[in-house]
Amino acid sequence: MSYRIIGSITAGAAAMIAGGTIAAAYNVFKGFLLRHGTYDDDPPGDKEYTTPELQERYLEEIHWNEAQDFSDVSITSGDGLHLMGSFLPAEEEAVRNVILVHGYHSTGYKDFAGILRYYHRDSNVLMIEQRAHRRSEGKYITMGIRESEDIALWCTFMNEKAGSELPLYLHGVSMGGATVAMAEGEDLPDNVKGIVCDCGFTNPYDIAVHVSKTYMNGTTIPLMPLVNRYAGWLAGIDLKEKNAPDILKNAKIPILFVHGTWDKFVPPHMSVRNYEACSAPKKICLVEEATHAMSFLKDTDKYVAAMEEFFKEV
Repeated sequence: MSYRIIGSITAGAAAMIAGGTIAAAYNVFKGFLLRHGTYDDDPPGDKEYTTPELQERYLEEIHWNEAQDFSDVSITSGDGLHLMGSFLPAEEEAVRNVILVHGYHSTGYKDFAGILRYYHRDSNVLMIEQRAHRRSEGKYITMGIRESEDIALWCTFMNEKAGSELPLYLHGVSMGGATVAMAEGEDLPDNVKGIVCDCGFTNPYDIAVHVSKTYMNGTTIPLMPLVNRYAGWLAGIDLKEKNAPDILKNAKIPILFVHGTWDKFVPPHMSVRNYEACSAPKKICLVEEATHAMSFLKDTDKYVAAMEEFFKEV
């Protein structure tokens, strides 16, 4: 066989490998950042995260959330997306306004199981639907990068809706936790007095690498630089452009960090890292044996005590 033929075969093989790598990276990008339908057929609860002891109460709280008399509200994002939310006035006299921010491919009904009931008595609640989730427009989820900009607009809306004379708090879970932490870098109204960041990650790139290691044997990690290129080309973001610890070094708004010690999806060390970086008044509540986004249901007394102390101090 001539060197010319061998060279041609080698070049062809290299092209096939390169083409396969590009296709694989694109598929990872789509799976990671592309919206997943309208969520009409979502299961009522995440058995992957709950234990049998919590599942019954989890489902009960989700159904309670869904039964509340919310009114639909909406805003337009800075890049022109129609974003939806649900407003629920306080059952009694309101002492605060709260914006609830759900996590990745999830809903507020699920992520705030139990938490919404806690707030409802004396807080006006706005439960938003993040871009590219449920009824909100958007093709791509940006893992807190653009979502944190949306939060600033939702804060302005909430002040117009429920009054800026009341203190305003942000409460996020999982990707929502990262979103509200990153919102420290936005121009927020003066009445935003505190943030609750429950199981938030450090940045989109880090959490993508962690999920690959934990759930996919690290198979996607070599593809991540190319995945990030697709994020830039198609979604207009760099997965490293917003890093919560860097933003929190200049934080002014007090933050309560919460994380379950048995969380495998977003490891607790990410909240610890965010906490250590934060320059604002801060507290951290680690809930023993709580899995992802289950801290409130696992130890309600500890979670509520941490929030009550936080609210008194800020």
